[in-house]
Amino acid sequence: MRFQYVYTRLNVENFQACKAFYRDVLGLNIKFEDDMDEYVEFDTGAICITLFNRKKLDEFITKDKSLTYDAHSARVVLSFQVGNVEEAIAYLQTHGVEILNPSTNYPDRGFISTCFRDPDGNLIELEQVTDILIT
Repeated sequence: MRFQYVYTRLNVENFQACKAFYRDVLGLNIKFEDDMDEYVEFDTGAICITLFNRKKLDEFITKDKSLTYDAHSARVVLSFQVGNVEEAIAYLQTHGVEILNPSTNYPDRGFISTCFRDPDGNLIELEQVTDILIT
């Protein structure tokens, strides 16, 4: 059996704010959109990011009582590569995005990293590659 990873879906509380954030701040192009069901797919290359209004989950997904959606969970982290982390931080701050930690250099891993959250509290990491590591 073959499993192919095709997208990451974020079940968000504030659909419109998140849609605007990924479209307008991060500059992702919309690949597919369904305003009635509040679902959108963003084209990020090989893998899509999709957003779905969390309030509509019960209509689409059978859920048992143990399934919860903690807004501050870091179980899923979206990671984006950028050419310059400091420039990306400055850009995000002009859009009111709070950076959670100073950019940190990981020379043993070959990248610089920082994190922030989208309007729904999902953790996003920015990485700037500093070296190509060959092991």
